[in-house]
Amino acid sequence: MWFWLLDVVWFAGLACIPHLLLLNKRPTATLAWLWAIVLFPFFGPLLYLMIGSEQVKRRRMDRRIAFRDTSSRSSARSDADKTWKTLSRKKPLAPTAHIFLESLSNITQLPGATASGLHILRKGRPYYDSLQESIRQAEHTIEFQSYIWRDDEVGLEFLELLIAAVGRGVTVRVLIDELGSFWLKESYFRPLLQAGGQFSWCHTLSPLRNRYSFNLRNHRKLQIIDGKIAYVGGMNLGREYVGLNPSYGDWADVQVRMEGSVVEVLHQLFAEDWFFATGRDDLAQPPKVTKVPDDAKFVQVLRGGPDEEDQPMLRTCLALVTEARSRLWIAAGYFVPGETMLTALQVAVSRGVDVRLLVSLKSEHPALVKAGRSYYDALLRRGIKIYEYDRGIEHSKYMIIDEDWTSIGSSNFDERSMRLNFELSLLTYDQGTNRELAAIFQKTIDEAQEIDRKVFSQRPYMEKLMESALRPLSPVL
Repeated sequence: MWFWLLDVVWFAGLACIPHLLLLNKRPTATLAWLWAIVLFPFFGPLLYLMIGSEQVKRRRMDRRIAFRDTSSRSSARSDADKTWKTLSRKKPLAPTAHIFLESLSNITQLPGATASGLHILRKGRPYYDSLQESIRQAEHTIEFQSYIWRDDEVGLEFLELLIAAVGRGVTVRVLIDELGSFWLKESYFRPLLQAGGQFSWCHTLSPLRNRYSFNLRNHRKLQIIDGKIAYVGGMNLGREYVGLNPSYGDWADVQVRMEGSVVEVLHQLFAEDWFFATGRDDLAQPPKVTKVPDDAKFVQVLRGGPDEEDQPMLRTCLALVTEARSRLWIAAGYFVPGETMLTALQVAVSRGVDVRLLVSLKSEHPALVKAGRSYYDALLRRGIKIYEYDRGIEHSKYMIIDEDWTSIGSSNFDERSMRLNFELSLLTYDQGTNRELAAIFQKTIDEAQEIDRKVFSQRPYMEKLMESALRPLSPVL
């Protein structure tokens, strides 16, 4: 009896193999999963079904493509493109910059756009204060997307503000990742729903919707007010982000507030995620932007997700690294690069680029810090400078390329962000923004500890072993 049952389980597990092969994963990943399925006939297939697939199997995948191509959305892309061309007439782009922006637009399948009133918000309190003021002034719509929403005083403060906005007649939609906010109950948002607001989980884990993955997460942080103001960056909602959690201490991150035609592009991304989560296409189009203010900047929205072909976030980051000619400064909340990005960084420094990496030694996920340290030696021996910040948590996710380009968003410099998560970042072409972010970076590394290769190589053997043991697990941590 038991032998018969084991045979059934084993053969059922083997049925996963054709599915695995057809995904055309990297050869090393394919071999690893093959061994897991064959050698562990129950737990191997179960683990594969939970975290092995890198593709979101959406029942409405074809409808999503059609959703992007509807006339209203095509019109929004056209409007953004018009403002981009208007600005390019006012401030002609260098040929190389024009070509680079066009290549990123092709990778992301999003139009170039313009942003005005752009403000970098450093740390949680300035970001919360600015966002709360925008919510208080909202007149028509609030679209609120986050990865983590804590059930604490910060989360309650925002919930009450959104309920008050609904009371003023504002249409409020809240979209939260169910795994990022795993401990938050849906009943938490009942007062918002009762007031007339709307709420949904992103539902990457939903058997009723044919979604079974614990491994795919919507990591985007995006808030849009009245279709005119947008916030993009790396910060979530919770008391730790304003330094109120003593176990973490001071928490640093970066968010950016902006207006302009870029908001139309960001609205379309929220509309896609809302459609994916709810099946509803009920978002009104934002007001069209026809004027291009004098402070307008060239921007490109960068997106990535397991539903996109050819891993656009990986290709985008690779393009940013290879574009650098003089400096490449990277602040990474988590740094666990794949072989492609590791090689790109090594090649960049061989071109004479000043490559610097800022990571946080303190982290809410210490295993990722240890896994990331296993890559240090390969970078240090090539001349890349690495700084570890230990005065608090440095959770920022941005890149500074040469004197013009900056990228700010939700994407970490790790395999999860490049391949598995839904991510969102903003690339700007502007020397003023570049200088401002470079000043933040410089101030932070002045307070951090630069890694000395000789001293680093003398760390204890067990520490090295732990780092190397965690390295193969880093893509799914």
